[in-house]
Amino acid sequence: MKRKSLTIMTLFIFFLVAGFSLIVPTVMAGKAKKIVMSTATPMYPAFAEQIGINLYINSIIGVTQTHPELKGKYEFKIYDKGMLYGNQSEALEAVANGAIQMTYSGPHYLEELDPAWKLGETPGVFEDWDHYLRTMDTPAWKALHEKMAQKKGVTIIKWLFDTGTWYMFTKTGPINSLADIKGQKIRFAGGEAFAKALKALNTTPIALPYTEVVTALQTNMIEGLLTDFTGGVGYFELPRHTKYAVVVPFGNQPICMVANTKWWNSLPEKARAALSVSFDQIDSSGFYSKFEQTSLKEWDDNPKLTAVKLDKTEIAKWQKIMRDSFQDMFKKIDPELIKAIDMAR
Repeated sequence: MKRKSLTIMTLFIFFLVAGFSLIVPTVMAGKAKKIVMSTATPMYPAFAEQIGINLYINSIIGVTQTHPELKGKYEFKIYDKGMLYGNQSEALEAVANGAIQMTYSGPHYLEELDPAWKLGETPGVFEDWDHYLRTMDTPAWKALHEKMAQKKGVTIIKWLFDTGTWYMFTKTGPINSLADIKGQKIRFAGGEAFAKALKALNTTPIALPYTEVVTALQTNMIEGLLTDFTGGVGYFELPRHTKYAVVVPFGNQPICMVANTKWWNSLPEKARAALSVSFDQIDSSGFYSKFEQTSLKEWDDNPKLTAVKLDKTEIAKWQKIMRDSFQDMFKKIDPELIKAIDMAR
């Protein structure tokens, strides 16, 4: 009888310990603070910017599960495909009001917080990605970052990469000068600066969503478009529709990671430093640069396609016309920001 009681007691203790071992991790996991990030586009298959964003997101997932300052304390959750917000503007607004902690952004979204960000992607303003980074590091632009963090609740953790240069692709040519694009109907994604620049170049700008581009090319609603080699060429199957790629830079596409200021500043210093590891140790900008150059070479090597390479004088002429076309847009922007751009060249 005693042996039977001992056996029952042993089994009871065993199941009690086993049950406790299952409950404790659940309780501990429940104490982990959630870090929520949202993107409107799907992570896989990757859109152009998501190729780079994936690197940082996967790193954050790993570091929150392994770094001693984060493990068990924070849980990173990523919601893509518009699961939380239908577009990046809504995701940025959610970061600003603290509904979520993080998202990625670009100047065209940040314009909603401060009109000075119009300069970020305005045609002809920045020479390249390095020029952009040098500008962001000037006192005037650092002050803009701080102003947005304090007044709008959005902190730029880091500028990560340039998704690619905007070029003109058209099915009507040959293109040897500005005269050859006169009157052409060119699609652009949107934005006052691009509309003004295209008008100044004597083309007819047509704003269309990306889902309508191929049909518009096939029906001659448009004769060309502005897009990049890193995503647009493949997505729109442009070698089938546009023979000419005009290699005159229209603008860059800088991407940054942003966080809710109150949340970011509330993190313990060591936890914030641990999260920053993902941004400090990964540099995906080289991938985009190599991708662009490789794609441009493939276009140039294809005998059925033409990469229009104008001389420096003609390129400078195009870019000056673009810059002059939107000078009125800058009247309400701090002139120190514009001066900093020129000083960083």
